[in-house]
Amino acid sequence: MANKYENLNKIQAELDFHDLGILSPQKIYSLADDFIKDAQKNNYTKIAFIVGQGKHSKNGAVIKPLLQKYLSQDPSIAKVSLGKFAQGGEGVLVVDLL
Repeated sequence: MANKYENLNKIQAELDFHDLGILSPQKIYSLADDFIKDAQKNNYTKIAFIVGQGKHSKNGAVIKPLLQKYLSQDPSIAKVSLGKFAQGGEGVLVVDLL
C-alpha cells in the first residue's frame, strides 16, 4: 500500500552555492530570487539551498546567515529550516513555498 504522505517532505529542486565562487550579498539574493521564481512556475512547494556549513570560510558561514534572514522576510515563503541529516543537515536550507 502506497503512503499518501511520502512525497510531502521531498525536496523538489535545489540550488547549490558550492563552486559559484565568492558572491556579493546582492548576487546571493538575485540567485535565490530567480530560483524561487522558477520553482513557483513549476508549482514546487519544497526547495532547498545548499549553502554549506562555512568550514572553508575564514570567519565561518557567510551565505547561510545572509540567506536565512533574507528568505525569512519573503512573503512567498511559509518556512525556512535547516535540512535534516539525510538532506545535508546544517549545510542546507529547506524552504516551504506558499
